[in-house]
Amino acid sequence: MTIAQPATGVVRGLQPISSGTRREEVADSIRRALLTGELQPGQRIKEVELAAVLGVSRPTLREAVHVLIHEGTLIQEPYKGIRVAQTSPAALLDLAEVRVSLETTAAQRLAADPTRGGLDTLRQALDDHRTAIASGDVVASDLTHLEFHRTLWLASGNEMLIKIWPLVAAQIRMAMTVDQATRYDPDRDLAMHARLVDVIELGDPDIIRAEVTRHIRSSAEEVVSIIGDSDHP
Repeated sequence: MTIAQPATGVVRGLQPISSGTRREEVADSIRRALLTGELQPGQRIKEVELAAVLGVSRPTLREAVHVLIHEGTLIQEPYKGIRVAQTSPAALLDLAEVRVSLETTAAQRLAADPTRGGLDTLRQALDDHRTAIASGDVVASDLTHLEFHRTLWLASGNEMLIKIWPLVAAQIRMAMTVDQATRYDPDRDLAMHARLVDVIELGDPDIIRAEVTRHIRSSAEEVVSIIGDSDHP
């Protein structure tokens, strides 16, 4: 979709914001647009056009944009304006390395919890993701994918992971966008998430680490390889 022509076609990610809502709802709509490809990495953001698509005032949009700049989703460049952040193969691999460590910690914490409360919450997130995929709703599928990983972090009960999540979420969202643009396969993603939940339930720390590594690092390496192949036909 072209942001300058909001009247053409059906907009999936960019949805008008009803009156009385706050900047976070505007920011969420822009985040959804990134997940679904309505906004592309590196794309310039024009306030007048984006505010018109979202149906909000420019001051409200600016507040949301400020939030997104702070979290790293958008970038403000002197004399050039605002654009959607971009990533690179090296950044994807660096993020995967960090995520393996942090998500292994979260998964092992869930496995060690005798109440199984966190694991039950994660299973519910998995069920929500499965339902979204079955519905054929691309936006819901993308959002529940990200929510699954958010749930893994937060349900662990680790205070540092809970504090770090907002800082890392924007980068994970960007990596998901690249992954989906490269090889969109929601059924594959669902199978990997289901296997991860099963491994957490089994509770073996070494097997959990191996599965998280396969889920995150191996997937990132595959995407980087595909990107490399497409650049060199």
